[in-house]
Amino acid sequence: MKKIQLNTTTLLLLIFAVTLFSCEKSTKQPPSNRQTIVKILGGGTPATITKNPIDFLPVPVQLLMVDLRRNPNDEAGLFTTMNVIVKDDTAAVRAANPSYIVMPAAWYTIQSEAPKVGGVGGTFSFVFKPSEFAKQIYITIPDATLMNPSALYALGFTITSVDAGGVISDSKSVIIEIGAKNQYDGKYNITWTNYHPSANPGYTGGTTTVELHTTGPNTCKLYWPLIPGYGNPSILNGSLNYFGNQEPAYTVNPSTNAVTVQNASATAATFYTMAVGFNSRYDPSSKTIYAKFGYSYAVPGVWDAGCREWNQTLVYTGPR
Repeated sequence: MKKIQLNTTTLLLLIFAVTLFSCEKSTKQPPSNRQTIVKILGGGTPATITKNPIDFLPVPVQLLMVDLRRNPNDEAGLFTTMNVIVKDDTAAVRAANPSYIVMPAAWYTIQSEAPKVGGVGGTFSFVFKPSEFAKQIYITIPDATLMNPSALYALGFTITSVDAGGVISDSKSVIIEIGAKNQYDGKYNITWTNYHPSANPGYTGGTTTVELHTTGPNTCKLYWPLIPGYGNPSILNGSLNYFGNQEPAYTVNPSTNAVTVQNASATAATFYTMAVGFNSRYDPSSKTIYAKFGYSYAVPGVWDAGCREWNQTLVYTGPR
């Protein structure tokens, strides 16, 4: 059998390593001295923004606002009573986006075991009893049609204090962005041809990127980022151009998927007629809108040399 021989240097190194390891172990705190971390899941510093679009419908919808957690590092921490205060942080909402509208309190109800005290900007005082590690704040919006679908609303929440030796995590603040949208709202690639008796008699067309903005349960208005504003892309005098006072609003019949288009411009004196014989429709499988409409027809919906007309295909590319 081969013998292992240790010289004096090797032996001294081994003794040093064992001593170092023993000292390292002795400097660690016992489990009972470790701190409990309190956080909001998905939170941050500054506040994390969470987008939460809801359907533009008069039906109740419940949303999770805050998922509050305490993370004890030992059994003693879990079985310690702890008080945690969460603030309705309107200042964080304004700092995140000045265009946010703080959701009016009359438009929602709160579901939480900790009653809110102080109204707008008030606080929630949670008590974590032994073995409890999670608390939530929910709201219910009974009627999203009260909301302006062109606006974004928000509520903010921040942990402001904990006791029992707890530590507030950097994940302490969250903002919930709420927008009311219908199922047709989003970004689209639009391909079209249009006719104008003098500016585009050849019925040429183009393609560009547009958005549909919710204006009703089944209606969206065409927004063109290149303007930027609400407008109808057209070819006029050989160039891509905005057709004055033309702001198409598309309404989908949810039962048949038939599409009708109306000019929603406040200053427009003309309104659209759907082209006769063309199947203007929404295809839910591909999220595509096919529409053909115009005005100044001699016979309603029938092309003639004096009319103005558009033939459009809008293909959904994602949320806006």
